[in-house]
Amino acid sequence: MRGVSATLALAGLIGVIAAATAASAESVTLTGRFPADYREPSFLKRMGVNRIDGPDGAALGYALERALANRGHYSVVVLNGRSGTSGDVDGLLSGLVTTEINELRVTEERDNCVEKRKNEAGKEECVRKEKETIYCRKRTIDLTADLRIARASDGRIAYSTRKPRHNEVKWCPGQSAPGAVDGTVRGMTDSIADEIAREISPRTERYTPRFYESRDGMPKEMHTRFKDAIRATQRDLPGACRELEAMEAAAPQFAIAYDVGICAEARGEYEAAIDAYRRAATLRPRDTVDFDSAIDRVRKLIVQRDDERARR
Repeated sequence: MRGVSATLALAGLIGVIAAATAASAESVTLTGRFPADYREPSFLKRMGVNRIDGPDGAALGYALERALANRGHYSVVVLNGRSGTSGDVDGLLSGLVTTEINELRVTEERDNCVEKRKNEAGKEECVRKEKETIYCRKRTIDLTADLRIARASDGRIAYSTRKPRHNEVKWCPGQSAPGAVDGTVRGMTDSIADEIAREISPRTERYTPRFYESRDGMPKEMHTRFKDAIRATQRDLPGACRELEAMEAAAPQFAIAYDVGICAEARGEYEAAIDAYRRAATLRPRDTVDFDSAIDRVRKLIVQRDDERARR
């Protein structure tokens, strides 16, 4: 399966290519599959959520089950504290959660008006203030999750992380007390679970590369032809890409080379896309940042494509 979805294939173009809006007529929207930030655990398709110790470990375990299942990449297996075997799961997620809750009295100084006087407009205004000490309450919650994923086959650690969360709230006389501790802690465990699921799961993203429209260094007789080809990308991308490729063959130029790279990326021909972006960088060294960004993006698409092939 290619890294670009084939839902709306356009005359041999493999990839989702949605027409850009009028406000960004020089863009094309693509959908690509990108690798997880931490690739190794993403190969462990059957993930067992083992025991997570600590008073809030069960809550984090449930949150992890939901978050991983919602990502759609893993088959989540609940182990209920027993050790899994290679026949049960590919990976074992376990860990420890520590929670520290403190509530104490704190003081705060405020300006208190002790003398008022009417101004010329007849409105009262404060003419003398004194400092007043008031007593408030402050609650802090510090939750830290130490988690790891071990390969079930050999016990090797595929992922290890520490995720801290801190919550602090203060309330003074006349102010409402904060919500219950349990609700705040659940929000923290949900946040940690969502972050971990994002880190270890491949992701599908929509992104919108913009065609270069610069005609710097381009023969004048090609200006209109190039402009027409860029406009045509919004109604006939395959035809526009064929035109751009013909133009590059006739007169290599950095903008055309870059746009040919977008065409190749849209087809899922990632190696050809990188070659085109490199040609653009050679022809226009001062815009290397733009070209390097495109190359980096396509390299990630290649990694995820190859990873999916390897898993099959």
